[in-house]
Amino acid sequence: MSDKEVLTYEDIVLRASDLDILEGPCYLNDQIIAFYFGYLSSSCNNNDILLVPPSVSFWLANCRDEDLKDLIEPLKLSSKKLIIFTVNDNDDLSGGDSGTHWSLIVYDRSKNTFSHHDSMEGVNNAHALKLYEAVKGFMGKAAEPTTLPSSSSSQGRTRKRKDMSATAKAVAVAKSGAAADAAPSFIECNTPQQTNGYDCGLYVIAIAKVICQWHSSKSKDKESNWISAIERHVDASLEMTMRKEVLKLIEDLRKED
Repeated sequence: MSDKEVLTYEDIVLRASDLDILEGPCYLNDQIIAFYFGYLSSSCNNNDILLVPPSVSFWLANCRDEDLKDLIEPLKLSSKKLIIFTVNDNDDLSGGDSGTHWSLIVYDRSKNTFSHHDSMEGVNNAHALKLYEAVKGFMGKAAEPTTLPSSSSSQGRTRKRKDMSATAKAVAVAKSGAAADAAPSFIECNTPQQTNGYDCGLYVIAIAKVICQWHSSKSKDKESNWISAIERHVDASLEMTMRKEVLKLIEDLRKED
């Protein structure tokens, strides 16, 4: 029996077998995650954010060094403020779907940091570090910290005070430049934990959704990072609701065609 095509969304084709995966207690495949990442990119409509498809993230982590630049160049990583990569424990470079666990890494240019979110803490650490090591040199400059303008000196201030102020400002500028050129750091983040062995992909798309909404929302001015947003909106209840949410999204998009 042929695997019937049910939806084409941008360049992603979903088939009946993909819907079967969403219907049952199954591990999400690349195609479903790529579809949802594409949907998030369109719905957020924010050029500051890049959601890297799973297949591209996989090859970034596993391709030869001499091929890496050609793969990265079209992504224009240095122009993005927030970049979300998937991590998979698949070690089969022949292209087979042999992985058993998903997680995600988020690069935040404002902090020059890669944050790893793993719903089975520690399982994907080595694979996340592998991807980090592959791409960290291609991120471009970090965002430079904002420096406050110095107040104007009154006529009564001495030249010595002015010289000290100028020297301090020069040091601050030098430090900010050095920070912008520094290599990105890597951290493991506290992440809601799944309660079974197959819903890791649901956590990946749910966390990606929250991060995109946080970045696009004015509320981010009140929160220095997206961790508290994840704590509020992502928990084990998604194991009961997220599949239905994605299925409904697919059905709604089919009706729009």
